[in-house]
Amino acid sequence: MSSGRDAAFGPSALAARLAPLIGAQAEAALAVALSGGADSVALLAAAAELAAAPLAALGPRLRLRAIYVDHGLEAAVPLAAAAGAAAARLGVPLERLSVRIETGRGESLEAAARTARYAAFAGALAPGECLVTAHHREDQAETLLLQLVRGAGLPGLASMPASARLGPGWLLRPLLDVPRAALRAFAEARGLPWHEDPMNADPRYDRAYLRRELWPLIEARWPAAATTLSRSAGHLAAAQRLLDEASADYVKSLARGAALSVSGLQQLSPERCAEVLRFWLRSRRLPVPPARRLALLADEVFAARRDGSPKLVWPGVELRRFDGRLYAFAPLPPLPVADGTPLPAPPGALELGALGRVVARWRRGPSTLDVTDTDRLVVGRRAGGEMLRLEPHGPSRPLKDWLREARVPPWLRARALLVREGAALVAVVLPQRTLIEVSRRALPDAPGLALEWQDAPEALVAAKFVETGGPFL
Repeated sequence: MSSGRDAAFGPSALAARLAPLIGAQAEAALAVALSGGADSVALLAAAAELAAAPLAALGPRLRLRAIYVDHGLEAAVPLAAAAGAAAARLGVPLERLSVRIETGRGESLEAAARTARYAAFAGALAPGECLVTAHHREDQAETLLLQLVRGAGLPGLASMPASARLGPGWLLRPLLDVPRAALRAFAEARGLPWHEDPMNADPRYDRAYLRRELWPLIEARWPAAATTLSRSAGHLAAAQRLLDEASADYVKSLARGAALSVSGLQQLSPERCAEVLRFWLRSRRLPVPPARRLALLADEVFAARRDGSPKLVWPGVELRRFDGRLYAFAPLPPLPVADGTPLPAPPGALELGALGRVVARWRRGPSTLDVTDTDRLVVGRRAGGEMLRLEPHGPSRPLKDWLREARVPPWLRARALLVREGAALVAVVLPQRTLIEVSRRALPDAPGLALEWQDAPEALVAAKFVETGGPFL
């Protein structure tokens, strides 16, 4: 039973906040992000009490565990000890993860640690499992202030959402309206073990500086600042949701498969176009560029010559225009095949890493390769100048011409897998088509070698080939 001092937070308060986030499930799998600090320890304790005796406000039965991430920083040892002690005291299984923090150019240690931490959480979640964090009202207010001084746009000013996708599961923040003092009071009333992270008091870090140097002044002048700032973050989040709803409608009308219509985007105002593209990128779980980078789209991509294939690149994303459509995808690795690599004997597969695999197997039909000795088949990449005859009564033509006429996008042309028998080019394998030299096609009822590119990333299968009536099988 909670005392009057900690009545603002406890199992019933947690149940009331979790219920709308989890929904009406028969069972919910929760993983508490346990840092070893007072806030996360209080959250774990309340969740443990709920798991032991579910309340009607929540409904589902909870399967509970905790996850601790070791960042390898100076306070790792005492924080890990506090997390372990709290989990043991509460009888909750604890998984320990270790991450390596690498700061990029212009990136703070705080941001790098956060990125590494959530990547580790995402990798540890089971499908449908919910990671629950102890972010509270003051955290939300601090986040809004920090985003303001960094010049963030509306998504940043909306601060931390109560729920979001994370890997195969969900990220839940049920305590965004709970004051830090209530969590501390609950932990103290239960006599729970925790450790204060020294980074939270180190003014070298932005959040610690705000919390230690500025927040006392703000709160002295405006005692309700945490509440009102958190409320403002909620208003901004609501505005962002409305924008997202409108952007979703635009994306639906502009969608051309996995791409967007360039002409349709050009009809929008610059501000609307930028917002639609940001929403589209977020919906595809791709990094959104800074506004100054996105502003280059009109000049560097839209205004390029009609037959060109311009692109805009930033960390984690390539934005490519081709055939009147705009594509976005994570940068693709080159084809990981050295020239002269033997083709695996059928049935077998040539592994291409992140690009998938090419499977070779025997099959009957004209879309197969007539071959008597598969040991003579080798694969490689394009070098330029390759010739291929695809039409029964036509001449050999440059491979680049076939690919261009079929509207194969440049990033796929560069990754075409060439199959040779000796010096002769006999087939070209693409994720959606296999091109076979006309004189090497098996007869309709004769056995032949089928080559199929499987599990290719979306960027290699998103573009639609022009149907030319025969050459592309």
